[in-house]
Amino acid sequence: MCGRFAQTNIIKATSDIVKTVIGKVDNIDNFNISPGQEVAVIKKYSNGRALELCHWSILPGWAKDKAGFKRLHNTRFESLTKPYFKKLISENRLLIPCSYFYEWSKSEENKKIPYCFKFKNENDLMYFAGVFENNQFSIITREADGENSKIHNRQPLIINKSKINDYLNLKNNAYEVLQSIKPPELDYYQIGLEINNPKNNYKELINPLPN
Repeated sequence: MCGRFAQTNIIKATSDIVKTVIGKVDNIDNFNISPGQEVAVIKKYSNGRALELCHWSILPGWAKDKAGFKRLHNTRFESLTKPYFKKLISENRLLIPCSYFYEWSKSEENKKIPYCFKFKNENDLMYFAGVFENNQFSIITREADGENSKIHNRQPLIINKSKINDYLNLKNNAYEVLQSIKPPELDYYQIGLEINNPKNNYKELINPLPN
C-alpha cells in the first residue's frame, strides 16, 4: 500500500517532463503527505503535460453512504479489471511525483516500525501510476518485490520514466503498459516514530535512525 509520501522541490524537479503549472502549486517541501491532502500531480492535456493540485483519496460517485464510505487512497493493480476501475484507467490517468515514501513493518511486539523508501540517487523522482475521478485521485499499488517485501507486501506502482508517455496516452491499454513495468530497485532504511503523526512535517523525518 502507500499511506504516506513526500514531495520536495516539486516544480523544479518535474520541469523536464511538465510544460505548464496550473493553479496554486507551491514549491514548498512536504515531507509527510497523508490521504485527504491536496497533492501535486501530473495530467496530460492536448497541449502537453501539466502539474496541478488534486485531492488524495477518491469518494466514488456511486457510493451511497458518503459519510461512512472508506475513501480509496490506494487502488490495487489487480482490481483494474473491475468495471469501475477499468473505466477510470481507460479515461482518467495521472502521475504522482514522489521524492520519498513510507511503509511500516511490524515488530515481534506487534509495534509498527516506519521505513523510508527512495531511489538510490536522491535527485531522481519516483512517478506513481494513478487514476482520478473529478479532482480526486488514488495511487495504484502492486505486490512488493524482492527486498521491499520484507517491510510490506504492497508498494506503489512506479512508472519508468521511459514509460510515462505510454501510460498517459489514452490510446494505449494502460493495464498492459503497467503489467510490462518491472519494480525498480529502491533503497530503504528505518526512520523515527515522528513520521507516525501526520502533523509532523520537516526534513528531519527522513533521517535514518543511528545504528
